[in-house]
Amino acid sequence: MIDWKEITLADKPAIEDRICASGCHGADYSFTNLYIWRKAYKPMIAMGGERLLVGMPQWKIYAYPKGGGDVRPGIEMLLEEAHSQGDKLVIRGLTDKTLQEFLPLYGDRFEISEDRDNADYIYSVEKLCELPGRHLSSKRNHIKHFERNGEWEFHRIAADSCGMVTSCEGAGSAKVSSLDEARAFVDSFYKEKNDPELEDEAGAIEEMFANYKELGFLGGLLYQKGEPVAFTAGTRLDNEVFDTHFEKAMPGVEAAYTMVNREFARLVRAEYPDIQYFNREEDMGIEGLRRAKESYHPDILLMKYFAREK
Repeated sequence: MIDWKEITLADKPAIEDRICASGCHGADYSFTNLYIWRKAYKPMIAMGGERLLVGMPQWKIYAYPKGGGDVRPGIEMLLEEAHSQGDKLVIRGLTDKTLQEFLPLYGDRFEISEDRDNADYIYSVEKLCELPGRHLSSKRNHIKHFERNGEWEFHRIAADSCGMVTSCEGAGSAKVSSLDEARAFVDSFYKEKNDPELEDEAGAIEEMFANYKELGFLGGLLYQKGEPVAFTAGTRLDNEVFDTHFEKAMPGVEAAYTMVNREFARLVRAEYPDIQYFNREEDMGIEGLRRAKESYHPDILLMKYFAREK
């Protein structure tokens, strides 16, 4: 049996090294997502050769092993784990790239199926920062509507900021907002929504606030007429890709999502000039979310796959 352990902050360097070594830009098994969602999904980790194994053994769900080096020791460990419980192995989170590695080794033993609901939407930096071209003209129009509805500002969120909506010493000319105000806005958002199905998400955001600096989060608050109307935050996924984990806007504020998306993309570009893409994660099969993500015309739809043992 695999010697599974709970994930801790101390695991961050080792997990991120293996994610970068895997060369896959998928967000579902990034360290940050594993950590902030750990209370909801209870992910466990172990080592399989040179690769990281991630599983939710209580639900018999296992991820494709992350990292470089030979994948076979990890797959064999997962096979043994499943067979010892009288089950056939099911692996999720494969991509077109990892299928090229997996199929020559195990293709005759597994059936492959698409997992469209968990495909990641990936966009170029230029696309989200500049919204170029005719196919994004509606987004530019949304921003014009937002601007006409009153004065606005976008503030970087800093864990050690000294002011609520004013610049702080050492922050230069940029406005900086505190974690306290960001947390207050998010609390207001969930109260407005009053949706029990968002309880796990609210818990994950609270984990983000509690470990903001340690997890390397960058976030922003969008204001209209002096009041916060939208919040967003994310982390670097690897050397090329930034993962936008959360984006929330108050209902009824026209074009707030479009504006906070653009302003945050520009903030990330300024903070991390080497970032080439934004991963805006999956749509989970939610029709409205799918339409919203597709409306930005992703440069890459990172398809995910299941591998089910025959």
